[in-house]
Amino acid sequence: MADPTILRYLAKHYRDKIVCQPNMKVWELKKLIKDELDMYVGRSIVHRARAKILKDIIGDVHAEFKRLYDYRDILLQTDPGTTCVVKVEDQGEGKLVFNSFYVCFYAMKKGWSEGRRRIIGLDGCFLKGICKGQLLVAVSKDGNNQMFPIAWAIVEVENSFTWTWFLKCVTHDLELQDGRDLTIMSDMQKGLLKAVSEVLPESEHRWCSRHILANWSKDWRGLERRNNFWRCARASCVAELNFHLDSLNMLGNGICESLLRYNKETWYRAYFNCDRKYDIIDNNMCEKFNAWILASRHKTIITMLEEIRVKMMERIGKLREFADTWICDISPIAMKVYQDNMAQSMRCTIKWNGEYGYEVEDTSLRVVLKHCVNMQAQTYTCRSWMLKGIPCAHAIVVMHFKNLDPINYISH
Repeated sequence: MADPTILRYLAKHYRDKIVCQPNMKVWELKKLIKDELDMYVGRSIVHRARAKILKDIIGDVHAEFKRLYDYRDILLQTDPGTTCVVKVEDQGEGKLVFNSFYVCFYAMKKGWSEGRRRIIGLDGCFLKGICKGQLLVAVSKDGNNQMFPIAWAIVEVENSFTWTWFLKCVTHDLELQDGRDLTIMSDMQKGLLKAVSEVLPESEHRWCSRHILANWSKDWRGLERRNNFWRCARASCVAELNFHLDSLNMLGNGICESLLRYNKETWYRAYFNCDRKYDIIDNNMCEKFNAWILASRHKTIITMLEEIRVKMMERIGKLREFADTWICDISPIAMKVYQDNMAQSMRCTIKWNGEYGYEVEDTSLRVVLKHCVNMQAQTYTCRSWMLKGIPCAHAIVVMHFKNLDPINYISH
């Protein structure tokens, strides 16, 4: 018979490990005990200790699922304006089975609506612990170009039905209507593409370039090809894009044709809508959020939701304090981009046509490019200023020529 004291000690000491890795093998746990405690424990004792931990965890899981309605009610009572939805399926004879859980806090609704950064990233990730399923998230960007989580939901599987339900909830909370004047960023998951086209048909839907690169590079490997891929994706105008495509075409027969199979308007910066003032080409905001809550994704359902809520509450407080340290109305990240563009403008030369047109020659890239700037019509062939909302090097040169202060032309 195993010593009950040893069993209780092992169960208490390694509970968190098993919660995070419920599929850990007995031999793995036995090796862990040997390495950490320098103690030999028989296989049967390790097996019983692991079984005891799992029994306790499963009991906690069942108890937490039963309390989801109570958790929802507490959220709605303590934070008026929050949306919280619990969906269950009736299995007959009064037996209810969990289906999905959605939450969007009032602070996130208000922050997004007042900030009006009209871009939303969508992504799904697996839950890592004893609770199985997937977490769907909607994340935007704040004025300082940092992630701004909006809403999240726990579902059984990631498919067209669950994405449609999640998007309808987000659309209702943020009053998105048909998605006009909105940009959606996501990967190319078929269920998600269908859901976006149904719920937000008028939105601009961009695809994550990292996801495209992962698929495309299966047939076209190599660092030089990868670097050329990013030059193509980041090109802000068609002329620059065509130059990089010509360079890429020299690295393999049919390499450009395979890349152009992806809808060019969804991931080439040169074809993005300029009204959003955001030139993002990847979905890093969602990836950062998923990594930020990685430890929480190993926990039981209410524990996970509570940890995410607390992390969001603390983050909002810290960001408010951070905003009070700004020395002007322009965010630090925007100011850094502006200063970088100012430095780049020193390597540009300008020619004036005598009226409103200017020709700017940029020598800071691998190739000398010429861009036309018309200050009266507010048109710029490089499109960088129109895409980002921060004057580019070419526009800054023209403004200095006209004795204008470029900092006054940063988009609100």
